[in-house]
Amino acid sequence: MGCRIRHWIPNTVYSAVIRCVDRQFLLKPNHDPQQHPLLAKGCPETSLRAETKTLPRPSVLNTIGAAVARAQKLHPVHVHAVEANVNHLQLLVSADKSQIANLSPFFQTLDSTIARSLNRTHHRDGRLWSSRVRVTPCIDDRAAEQQLLYILTNPVKDGLLESVAESPLFTTYTSLAHGKPLRYWRIDWSAYQLAGGSRKKGHSPKDYLEWLRLELDPLPHQAGWAEHRRRAWVRRQVREFEEAKAAEMRAEGRRALGASALFALDPRGRPREAKENGPQPLCHASDPVARREYVKQWRELVRAYRAASIEYRLGMWEREFPEGTFRPPLVRCCGVLRL
Repeated sequence: MGCRIRHWIPNTVYSAVIRCVDRQFLLKPNHDPQQHPLLAKGCPETSLRAETKTLPRPSVLNTIGAAVARAQKLHPVHVHAVEANVNHLQLLVSADKSQIANLSPFFQTLDSTIARSLNRTHHRDGRLWSSRVRVTPCIDDRAAEQQLLYILTNPVKDGLLESVAESPLFTTYTSLAHGKPLRYWRIDWSAYQLAGGSRKKGHSPKDYLEWLRLELDPLPHQAGWAEHRRRAWVRRQVREFEEAKAAEMRAEGRRALGASALFALDPRGRPREAKENGPQPLCHASDPVARREYVKQWRELVRAYRAASIEYRLGMWEREFPEGTFRPPLVRCCGVLRL
């Protein structure tokens, strides 16, 4: 949210996006399309077996999936969809009242885990993400559905692919549309080192290989729908978008880039055209009346937060803050006593 106040509202769906530094193609696929999609190209499938000595190397797909699943395990929240483009990652999440404090650490764990892993994958260092995650609330059910469709069809919208189903990028479409389970692996290197690491004979990092499952939840207002109805709704919405986009591209005489071209991208490459980022919207809303009401409530929240922040910084440590917000950090100055 940039410099905005962090305000988490229970049972509200949030659309989140985080972009790679300099818009580099760091999320491009690097697996072999003919082999195991969770392993980097050139890594044998037998490396996931306990009896082999070869260490597995994660693909970008596995890196993202394992990071989301681990963040969800450590800081439980409701994940509704995750989609990767070649240079940015998008999520749709929410939390009930008991989970509201988990949203910030969820994003922190997710972002740092992906950054460290992809830096190793691409043999680079420094920042992977260009800025903080941009989180925007969806204040009505229709807005949440629109954001779900936007996230799932983003590569098609950008002219990278003709169909979501053929995407080699990370996507949760197959689970939302067909119920396919989302399982990813990781090696717990911290546990390996604490147990002796390479100093301990007969000790292998593969002893600490674990499988994680990414759990997807339906949108709050769709929770009462039958599962087959939710899947059919996702397939229908995506199909209608793909058909409309295909007709638009035919009329313009353009073709999608295609999956093979995505594999051939240089991870340090970037789009030729500069992107102009406008101001982040305060919220996503399909109803103008609901939007105006949210803006009114937001302004009241800001006034209450500022008043609480001033008193807190003046030493009123027990000052209560508006629900869903956080206390500001305190900067303490330590003087040096010279004799």
